Amino acid sequence: MIIETIKTEKKLFNFNHPKSYTYLSLALFMATIIVILINKEYFKIRFITNFLYPISFLSSIIFGIAQLFTLFSKEDILIRKTGKIKITADSFIINKEIISFKDIVSINIDATDYEGRLIGTQTSIKPMYSIGVNNFIKFTTRHNKFEQQILISSFRESKLIYNFLSQQIIKNKFLNVSSRQLISIFRDEFKKTEEARNYIAVKIKERKLNKTEGLLMMNYSSDKEVKELRKKYTI
Repeated sequence: MIIETIKTEKKLFNFNHPKSYTYLSLALFMATIIVILINKEYFKIRFITNFLYPISFLSSIIFGIAQLFTLFSKEDILIRKTGKIKITADSFIINKEIISFKDIVSINIDATDYEGRLIGTQTSIKPMYSIGVNNFIKFTTRHNKFEQQILISSFRESKLIYNFLSQQIIKNKFLNVSSRQLISIFRDEFKKTEEARNYIAVKIKERKLNKTEGLLMMNYSSDKEVKELRKKYTI
């Protein structure tokens, strides 16, 4: 599995994105209205009013159109691709450097953001859809620390990353990472699988997790299911 690593940058104005026209047209509309009001109150110069009224009207139209385009657009974030991470069954490979899973002592991953994800903003001045850049992989070995921002192009890719790593976890590839940290990588639906629950039950019996904590990690849905899990796994 190969994941692209990136660096991102936000710019106030990017004229390839409708958000810039939204802000500029709103600023122009407010400025013209303020000047018109000041002119009416103090100067009463008809030329200024006649000149600025069409500008304010045009800027309000541009604002409405740009706002609509912004609402249905993707995030305005500039992406610079920096490389790739290859995830194999036993290691991460970053720029030809191989980091074995057994050498990792701490790992944290967030790959839940993906291109096209509905952000659900509270304002129509902000884009509605993500471009999939708010993700990262962090891990530490005894000698080095690695942190990479990653680009996720689809929900399917996000799911594949979690499922692939989860499969390596239940095969005990990460020998030196705490059970709690590893299980935090499991998605809710995976925690309900037989293989994930078997793994968690083993960790409870090895006293790397307490019973209550471990059962909660199995993502049960009722008191009845808890009793069944206790009986099934003799915990």
